[in-house]
Amino acid sequence: MTLGKLLSGQKTDITRKWLDALVDSYPSDTRRFLRKEKSRFANPVGQTYKDEVERLFEAFVNDQTETMTSALDGILRVRAIQDFTPSGALGFLFQFRQIIREALQGKGLGNGTSGAVKEADEKLDQLLLTGFDIYSKRREKIYDLRVNEIKRQVARLLERANLVVEIPDTVPDLGNHNTE
Repeated sequence: MTLGKLLSGQKTDITRKWLDALVDSYPSDTRRFLRKEKSRFANPVGQTYKDEVERLFEAFVNDQTETMTSALDGILRVRAIQDFTPSGALGFLFQFRQIIREALQGKGLGNGTSGAVKEADEKLDQLLLTGFDIYSKRREKIYDLRVNEIKRQVARLLERANLVVEIPDTVPDLGNHNTE
């Protein structure tokens, strides 16, 4: 039996637990807000997490690699902006492994030897590696943006202090001048 068939009836329970694991990585005030506020506009992070966790689960059980990557990017895009360490940003993926194993144990398959458990572990390992790549690229982009903004600020300060000299596009001809 495929992983998708084994877990499809448990989507609501699994995604709720996974969303809880994701939200639990925040401080208590933020957790309370993310869980309580249901408005898409007042709580865009919570809504993004909810939507992407559901998409990620569907893609995971249906073996849709591109959709998994896209959904994971949606989650990690938010977490890269926030002050998470790489382990903090990606820790929810390790918790997903435990949630999946518990769901499979409920089907009598959680002992780690069945093909479904091995398939889930392999997919989760790949998802974790992909997540690390995505998170690293997002953080790199943020640092590039910061460096470019600092460069612009320094250039503006130099211009205001009249310390910038325009270099002409053409070089004057300094060739042979006869002064006979």
